Amino acid sequence: MRKGNYFISFVVLFTTVQMFITVSAVADGELIKKLDLDKDGQITIKEAVANPAVLASFGKIDTDGDGKISSLELANTKVNLVKDKNTDKPEERI
Repeated sequence: MRKGNYFISFVVLFTTVQMFITVSAVADGELIKKLDLDKDGQITIKEAVANPAVLASFGKIDTDGDGKISSLELANTKVNLVKDKNTDKPEERI
């Protein structure tokens, strides 16, 4: 492969990853905005009750155990908060 082809491949890969990160961050921000009733920027267990998928995965997402889900914890989660069509449990991200 020529040097130019490596560069183009790198740029395409980098752009794709950046777009995925941006879409994920926007989705996480929208979820917090929707559930965060007291507008403190975090989701408590009481606020999570409004979303069954978040509620079911609350313990996995709240990695520091403070009883709140921050935007960083939500971004780092390995739980897909969209319910699996065949079950009532959230899917695990790979």
